[in-house]
Parts: sequence; structure tokens; C-alpha cells
Amino acid sequence: MKRYFFIFSFLISTFYCFAQKQANIWYFGNRAGLDFNQIPPQPLNNSNLNSVEGTSSIADNNGKLLFYTNGLAIMNRKHLLMKNGGALAGHPSSTNNAVIVPLPGNDSIYYVFTTGAANEANQQFQYNIVNMKGDGGLGEVEPGGMNAIIEDKIFEKLAAIKHCNNKDTWIVVHKWNSDEYHSYLLTAAGLSLSPVVSNTGLIIGGYELNELGTLKFSAKGSKFVAVHPLENDGVELMDFDNTTGIFSNPIVFHPNVTPLSLGVYGAEFSPDGRLLYVTSNDYEAQKATLYQFDITSHNVAAIEASKQIIHQNTDFLAGNLQIGPDLKMYMAMFNDTSVSVIENPNTYGTGCNFVYNKIYLGTQSNTPVQYGLPTFVQSYFDTSSNPYDFTRLPGNCLDRNITFKINRLSGIDSVKWNFGDSQQSQALQPTHIYATPGFYDVKLIVYKIDCSGLNDTIVRKIWIADSDTFLGADTSSCSAFNMEIGVEEIFGVNYLWNTGLTSNKITTSGFGDYWLEMEQNGCKIRDSIKVSQMPKPTVSLGRDTNVCKSKPVILKTVSANYDSYLWSTGETTSSIQVNQIGTYHVTISKNFCEASDTIQVLVGDCDVYIPSAFTPNNDNLNETFGVVDNTALQYFSLQIYNKWGQLIFNSNDVTKKWDGTFKGKNMPNGTYVWMLNYTNIRGRKFYEQGTVMLIR
Repeated sequence: MKRYFFIFSFLISTFYCFAQKQANIWYFGNRAGLDFNQIPPQPLNNSNLNSVEGTSSIADNNGKLLFYTNGLAIMNRKHLLMKNGGALAGHPSSTNNAVIVPLPGNDSIYYVFTTGAANEANQQFQYNIVNMKGDGGLGEVEPGGMNAIIEDKIFEKLAAIKHCNNKDTWIVVHKWNSDEYHSYLLTAAGLSLSPVVSNTGLIIGGYELNELGTLKFSAKGSKFVAVHPLENDGVELMDFDNTTGIFSNPIVFHPNVTPLSLGVYGAEFSPDGRLLYVTSNDYEAQKATLYQFDITSHNVAAIEASKQIIHQNTDFLAGNLQIGPDLKMYMAMFNDTSVSVIENPNTYGTGCNFVYNKIYLGTQSNTPVQYGLPTFVQSYFDTSSNPYDFTRLPGNCLDRNITFKINRLSGIDSVKWNFGDSQQSQALQPTHIYATPGFYDVKLIVYKIDCSGLNDTIVRKIWIADSDTFLGADTSSCSAFNMEIGVEEIFGVNYLWNTGLTSNKITTSGFGDYWLEMEQNGCKIRDSIKVSQMPKPTVSLGRDTNVCKSKPVILKTVSANYDSYLWSTGETTSSIQVNQIGTYHVTISKNFCEASDTIQVLVGDCDVYIPSAFTPNNDNLNETFGVVDNTALQYFSLQIYNKWGQLIFNSNDVTKKWDGTFKGKNMPNGTYVWMLNYTNIRGRKFYEQGTVMLIR
């Protein structure tokens, strides 16, 4: 029986198990930044904005920066002030002072919502519109309706979450001295200025510092938290309906019992929504605490009983929390130089693995970290909003019975499979038998039950192998250290080389035998390849040579049939012609191996050439008489005499020639005597004489 190995690979696009890339670039604090396009995220030192608390930034679908803001100004991707972007009405010391929201169905228009600060007399909620087609693609704030006021007397904080249709976006604020939450819906038609009003939860007002603390949605949008420090020192947890925009079922619990100097500030849900993290500061003792709560019960007593102290310190005050695109949780510490990280935020207790000051942010400022981290549309961190995926169940790889499994079953109304061999199924977990080995495009259509009206289609190419040879034939190389071997990356497969590396491809570290083992669900195949040394090619341009200006030199390799040529002149032909002294070299390649050689071209003892006749008859042919070779000479003298011995031409300039005249008159046809003295560039002296025939 042949051995069959089943492997998945992508046909259309990569499935991302992490968050969407719009949130891959962070700018916050005092010119601090993080780039999540790299693993682990890398600090950025190119920010041109400062903010004590809130900021917001946005990237495109590929994770490339578009722009960022501190609520007062907008910087474009070149870190320059965006056109018309220098007069926003937000405030850098408001908890959530800004959020950037794309206009649904438009990849060029973005709304920038901003709030003021707690000490402002007329707390306002406003927006500006950024058009990315403006200013040559760098973006500009549309001048009409700048800082358009939506309403006043609201908190200094806001939050945003996707509608259940995964297209539109809710932007939420809270009224001051009120229990009102206002949910504004941004659709493809623009912003609805008639909010959905929810009268629920605490009445927040009075002392202005009650405005502090964050508003935050869970990534799925079903839970919402509002943090109220100082007087209330409470964490308000409630449900949210992202179809209607309505808040409900509020409960309030307290991380701290006493004293009133304790103030909660930051909050963030775990990616799975089961846990809530809260930061709190004892301002008298200058002590910061990070708490964790299990909120699955939605019961005050149970939540408070589940409290875990994840971290405490007296070095810095704790700021905000934010899930990253890598689904780790990040914490700001006021006036710090680093951000701390919760490596496993879905894990209850200290197993969440809090790492204090995990990522150093550089020296672009003395205190890059302040209280805030960027505010995003929190749906960017919802893994369930990623496309559905499927894989195979573990099984015997010696047969062709393949069982498929969908990565998650929630939200599915029905499915349809096409196995790539004209066979179909509507089972959630089908088993299919392939008749022959080969490649098959397996397609899964998931019909969802949410309000989006959208379906997910996933297409994967599977390989059912009929042999365990996949590394190809043995090969050779000029160098043992520059050859890449391996296979194209295949989804769901683990790789192991005899070198200990676990990538799909490696660069050879020496000549010899290499093997690669590929494993999937307990099924393993192994193949080997031998890398031997290839004889290096040789190239020779021969001995150094001489050149005369009238007789150019052809340079070429002694042997031929190389794959390519590159001369020091830039030419790529097999031979070149030169008439200048100097050093020339050529680099050749043969079977991806290279070799080079160099040749010196010198000035030799070049003969000078003098014609025996000339015809000055105005036909533009042989009109003058003189030395033809223009080789450089140190000394030159030419005299011409008539038959009576009279000197009729004399020149010490090799370029000056006789035109057959004397004192402006044409000389008659006949024979004339010439005498030549010259010294060549090597210093050798020469004397020559002869006759020339003048013919008209």
C-alpha cells in the first residue's frame, strides 16, 4: 500500500487567527509607538505627538499606517501635520479623547470623533472627516464642518464597536449628571445624529474627576464596562445589544473597599470576554494594582469573590489597558519607559503571566509612556469575526478517508462542502474518501444566522500524496552556506529538520545530507536531500595587452559558454572593445556560481601611419595629408618640401595636416618629400622620411 499524506495549504488568502490589521500601528503617550506587524511588536520612535491620556491611530487592511491623532492634531503617515488637521477640538488629557472610525463601504473616508477634558466648562462631543484621497494620498481633513458638534455635556470618554452586521459602527458616549448612554450609528450614509438613548446604570456627575476612567466594549460587543474612580470608585458592568444599540442589566462592583484615595482607571476584557482586568491607584501610598475578575456570572458577589491581584508596584501609577492585535494585553504605567504585558489574558489567576515592563520603548523621550493607550473600534480584536476555518481530524494517513472539522460552530445556520472531486456534503463534520491521490480544492460555505446577511466561503487546497519524496533531487552548490532548500509552507503542518530547525525552508550550513520531516495530526513523512559541492567556474582574460587609438583592443574570456557576463564598463556581452588605457575586469556566472578576472590595458609602441597619396579636390575624401594615427606623442615635427627643396609645410601639431596649398595657392600635381620626427609616449625617438603624391 502506498503511503498517503494529507496536507492543507491556502488557495485564496491567509486565515488570520489574530486581530484585524487596522489596529497594527499604535501611537500614544509622549511620542511612543508600537508596530504589531512584527512579532514580537517593535517600538516606534517616529511619532510627532504627545498625549497624557487618549490617542487613536488607524492602519489600512495591510497594517500600513494611515494617520494618528491626540485629539488636537492629526499626523499623516509621514508624521507631518495632516492638511487642515491642526485644530481639532479634543483634549490630550481626556481618557478616551478620540477614536477613528472608517466610513462603511468606503476605503477613503474616516470619521475622527473627539471629546474634551473634565475641567472644560462645556464638555463637547464632535467629529471631523478625513479624506485619504486628499493631499496626494496623504489625507486631509475636509474643511467644511470641521469640529462638527454632535452634543455637549458628555464625559471625556467614548467607545466604538461594530454593529452586528459587521459593517456599521456604534460610537457611544455618556451624558454628564445623567444615567444616559447615547449610541450613535455610523453607516455608509453617514452619521445618524439621533442617538439610541439608554437610561441605565449610575448617574455620573458632581465632582469633575468622576469623569476619569475608561469606557470599553468587549471584543464581541456583548459586554460593556464603565470605570468611575474616586467618589464612586466603582466598575459598572452591563450588557450591550449591538443590533439595537441598547444597554441593559447594569451591575456595579468595587475592586477596593477603602480608602477613598484608591481610584480605578483602566479596564479591558480578555479576548474571550470571560475575564475583566482593572487598574487602580492608591494616590496617597503611590501604589498601583492590577486586578482580574471572572465576570461570567454577572453577579456582584461572585465577581468580587473572584478578584485576583495580578500585580502591584510602587514605582509607577497604573494607566489604561488595551488588547493588542496579537491578543495579548498591554498596560501603561505613568511616566514609565516601557509597557507591561499580560501574555495569556484568557487564563484566570496568575497563570495569565503578567510581565512587568516587557517592551522598552526607546529614548525618543524621557518618559514615553503616560496614562493612555490608543482607543480603537474594539471589534478589531474579535477573533470570532474572522472567517470560519476548517481542518481535519487526526486519523490514519495510510488511507484516503478524510474527516473535516469546522473551527467553531457558533453562529452557523447551515454549511455546504465541495470536496474538489465533484462530491458534496451538508454535514457539519463530514468524512470523505478520495479515489486517487493528487491536489484538490476543498470549499466550505458557512451560512450564518447573524444579522449581517453575509456568508463565509473558505477554499483550501489539499494534497493527498502518493509518495514520501518532496524535497526534490539531490543538488549541488558553489557555497555550502547560501543554498535554500525545503518546501512551500503548508497550513497545519509541523516541520522538523535534522538540524533542529522547525521552518518549512532552511539555508544550508554545509555540504552533506539533510532531511525534513513533515507531521500533521500524528501522520509523518520524511524525505532527504544531498547537497554537494559544485566545481567553481574559472575565467581568464589572458595577459595584459597594449592599445593604440587607431587600433582598439577586443577583450574577451579565454573560454566561453558562460551564463552571464558583467564587465566593469557595465556591458553584459561576451566581449568588449576598448581604446583607452586602464584596468578592466569581468564577472561571469555559470550554474549560479561566479568567477572574476582582471586585465591591464597599456599604451604600446604603436606605429604611425602616413599615406602615400592624397586628393584635395573637394570631394571630402583624402583631402589632407598627415599622420593618421592619433596615438599620444611627446614630440612631433612634420616638414614637406617641393621638388626644388623648398619648405612648403611645417607643423609640430599631429592634428594639423597639409591641405595641398602653399601661401594660399593650390600646389600642382606631383611628388613631394616629407620628413617626420616624433617621440612616443614611452620616450622612444623616431625619424622617418618619404614621398607623397598630390593628385587633383
